[in-house]
Amino acid sequence: MSGQLSGQHEPGAALGRMVRAAWSETLGEDHPDTLAAANRLAGCLVGLRKYAEARDLFADLLPRCERALGWEDPLTLTVVSNLGGCLSALGAHEEARRQCEDIVRRSRLALGPDDPRTLRAASNLAVFLRRLDDHQAALAVWEDTLLRYRRVLGEDHPDTLHAKRDLVALLRAMGEHDRAHAVAGEPPAGS
Repeated sequence: MSGQLSGQHEPGAALGRMVRAAWSETLGEDHPDTLAAANRLAGCLVGLRKYAEARDLFADLLPRCERALGWEDPLTLTVVSNLGGCLSALGAHEEARRQCEDIVRRSRLALGPDDPRTLRAASNLAVFLRRLDDHQAALAVWEDTLLRYRRVLGEDHPDTLHAKRDLVALLRAMGEHDRAHAVAGEPPAGS
């Protein structure tokens, strides 16, 4: 069932359907292992670009995970995040933004504001905000997230570098070239 990680989405989806059906029958639909299998199946469906089917599966999984595991469980938080990703892939960016705001709120409460999973959720939120042309809100989220990444993971961590790159790109898109150079650690233009 590691098809979503290996890029083998078709066999992963086929295996995921079999495992989910078997475990639903023997363990029950709300058993943690069945829920995890369904999440992996939905991830394989995303890899196959079957976003509507994946969205429906994530939407079905979310209340089950909340009921069986609690709203703060890592799998529940992952399902919320994955649902937001599917909504965005389907063009429902405003709904995806709301979903992402929910995952950031939940992650901050359950994991803390500096947990790397919370910071990744915040970075995803900034992406949705930029897609919706809310550049000021995206800027505020990315600036805060980059500061936290630097403090928690260090300047050279891939997540820190990714957040820095996204912030620099946004600043340049906003015409804030001097700020972009400062964040990137480059000399100002014309120096």
